[in-house]
Amino acid sequence: MVGEIAANPWRFQPHIEVWLLVIVLVASYIYVVRVLGPRAVPDGEPVVTRRQLTCFVAGILILWLATDWPMHDIAEEYLYTVHMVQHMCLTYFMPPLVILATPEWFVRTLVGEGRAYRALRFMTFPVRAGLLFNIGVMVSHIPGVVNASVSNGPLHYFVHVVLVMTSLLMWLPVCGPFKEFQITPMAKMIYLFLNSVVATVPAGWLTFAEGVVYK
Repeated sequence: MVGEIAANPWRFQPHIEVWLLVIVLVASYIYVVRVLGPRAVPDGEPVVTRRQLTCFVAGILILWLATDWPMHDIAEEYLYTVHMVQHMCLTYFMPPLVILATPEWFVRTLVGEGRAYRALRFMTFPVRAGLLFNIGVMVSHIPGVVNASVSNGPLHYFVHVVLVMTSLLMWLPVCGPFKEFQITPMAKMIYLFLNSVVATVPAGWLTFAEGVVYK
């Protein structure tokens, strides 16, 4: 497989699981907007805004492009630069768009005001959310983890799920639907800057490595 990709990195490979995921997410969003929304939102108020719809479409497109052919295949078996672009799409571009696409009424209905709400507030405290996100980024780029995930499908998808979930937590204090979870504009700037700095640690290590890091 690796030899075939190296010879022809553009060889088409279908990923049915990605197509099914995209279909389920789109169908779920339509159901929320068309069925649940009119029942939960008072008359005269929009279920979703045009901005939210635009963010949803953009987020789904980025998710699809990052996890389907050709980016997924080139990233996994040919070019590590594309692998890093893929991870940036899954952690820095797609999550905030998905969060911005989610109506506040839906999240408050889903989470409620009990234990789930308190747990989410605890997990989205900036220090905790930032630590979880950066630990996930660091661990996912350990050579042993990368080498194992390339040859192990379930592990590969688990790594991506962890990255996406921790990045969602990381972005909630910045642009989440719960206004009470958000930090001040200045704190957002510092928070995002620090999160971007930590990612340069594995990047610098890879840049100045003297030998083969991933096999």
